[in-house]
Amino acid sequence: MPKAYILINCESGYESHVVKSIKSIDCVLTCSIVYGVYDILVEIIFDNLKQLDYIIKKRIRKISKIKFTMTLIPFEFELK
Repeated sequence: MPKAYILINCESGYESHVVKSIKSIDCVLTCSIVYGVYDILVEIIFDNLKQLDYIIKKRIRKISKIKFTMTLIPFEFELK
């Protein structure tokens, strides 16, 4: 099953609120507050790109106090 990592910036002081809301989404594997440019790191699994689009646009970005997101979709390949 494919994975994606979502980096989130939220309003200062609302990190715990956002994490709590994200953890209630069933496809979320991990959700952590992090230091650096981004405030929160989320790892999710999804079946297809349509589902990923729905999760990001309709579930995650609808959470109050989120400013913006960046989605990273890893791929695997062999180094020769």
